[in-house]
Amino acid sequence: MDDIETELNIAAAAAVSQEDASRDLEPIKQALLIHQSHPDPRGLLTAVGALKSTRKCLHLIREAMLRHDWPEAASYYSCYIQSLESVAVPELHAVVSEITWRLGIEILHHVPNSSPDDFNAFYEQLKNFGVRHYSKICLEHCFHLLLNKQMDEAKRQLFIADSWRYGKQSIAQALIKKLIRAYCGYLDYLIWCEKKHSASESEEACSNREIHSYFRQASVTLKEIISQPGVWDPFVLSYIHMLEFYEDEETALQVLENNAYNKEFPLNPNAHVYLYQFLKRHQAPQTKLISSLRILHSLVPSHELMLELCSLLLHTKQKNDREEALTVSMDLLEFSSWKCDMKAWKCLRKIMKELKNKNCMDAVKKEWDVRRSLWLSLHYRSYIGRKDARENVQLLMIKRDVLRFMDENNREYFRIALKIEREGKPKKKRLRERKERMGQGKEDSQRLRSPSDRCELKDWKCSELTVGLYCDQQGAQTLCFSSLMLSRNHSLMNISYSILYKSFSAAFEMLQVDFLLSS
Repeated sequence: MDDIETELNIAAAAAVSQEDASRDLEPIKQALLIHQSHPDPRGLLTAVGALKSTRKCLHLIREAMLRHDWPEAASYYSCYIQSLESVAVPELHAVVSEITWRLGIEILHHVPNSSPDDFNAFYEQLKNFGVRHYSKICLEHCFHLLLNKQMDEAKRQLFIADSWRYGKQSIAQALIKKLIRAYCGYLDYLIWCEKKHSASESEEACSNREIHSYFRQASVTLKEIISQPGVWDPFVLSYIHMLEFYEDEETALQVLENNAYNKEFPLNPNAHVYLYQFLKRHQAPQTKLISSLRILHSLVPSHELMLELCSLLLHTKQKNDREEALTVSMDLLEFSSWKCDMKAWKCLRKIMKELKNKNCMDAVKKEWDVRRSLWLSLHYRSYIGRKDARENVQLLMIKRDVLRFMDENNREYFRIALKIEREGKPKKKRLRERKERMGQGKEDSQRLRSPSDRCELKDWKCSELTVGLYCDQQGAQTLCFSSLMLSRNHSLMNISYSILYKSFSAAFEMLQVDFLLSS
């Protein structure tokens, strides 16, 4: 409504008189009364009067639509059309043509007992009223006919819209005309699909002349459209479907590669998705699949196909590809839509296990150092752990395993996971596991204290410092360290302080875990 005032440049129409203000407070009257306005001396409505009348009518239509009172909105709408026809203001007609179109279609969709004939008659009326939007109205009319499975009538409407000419107006709608041309080919494709499915079993669809004629019509039109720069996703898919049906895979691959790699075309992630799906259907080499998904990762790192990219990179058995898979999976989990996805977390845990088995944990530490602050706040806050414990325990355990691979000591998150794990196991099973762990620690400590085992180290050798946890007869816990560097005469040499530090850290961590288990 404000656009009408701007178009007509009527400043006086913005001010509402006292009479209009008091009229807003009155109950709604009959629809015809709202068009009463003061005519000029010649008996015609002035532009200001027409503007006030249409604004009031639009306000009442809006209120009726908000209340879902569609019959009342329809009555006001008919009065609105009458008021526009009674005013000879070309500028007003040009502005409100789209308003009339949108409002009328919305009301007609919700009015009960509306028939397809009502829609067809209304669309024909709109075409005569709104010349500026003729092509768009024809295209929408075609969509309505397709929804009602009137293929032939929809094709006739598209043919009329494609051949429509109206001076400068048709030139201004060149882009819509191109879209109408594309939908002409798409409609031929739909008819081809229908004929193909309805072909008799005795006659193969490939040899049916009628079906092949529709294929030629659709392929010529679609090929012309998708060769021009633009985003033509539904038309590309329909054209590829027909080419694959007739086993013209080479042409289909050229079309998809041109759609994905042509620099004149706008960036379109779907083009790379369609290319990857085509290559996968036709069992293309793994390198081609990975290259297409790498480009998709650079455009949309949160795409669901990134899980397949990680799987493909792991199958190559190369160190660089494993590290790239780690980066891709961690990029994926930094998006909110993937935070609680089990597949993504399992993929990350699998990648980390494989990197650990191949002694490539340096890549994991490097990625973690870059993302540590973000991941601790995004995935490993205490309230997130409590939420995972309530809603998805399996996700909680997977995230705990990932945190262990990172060598991160998040005590609060570990405490929540440990508590849930204890609650999930019977008490006897927990005590048996603890007894087995303590027994193993005692055996290791006794073996390390025996003189025969200590003297087994011959020559100059250095073994990693072993840490054992055992219980003596009084039940006191003791740490046992052994396997220092020994010479032939068993004299002590310099101790590796880094090994000693790691041993102490591991021992105290074991004590802490045991304390939590016993509490």
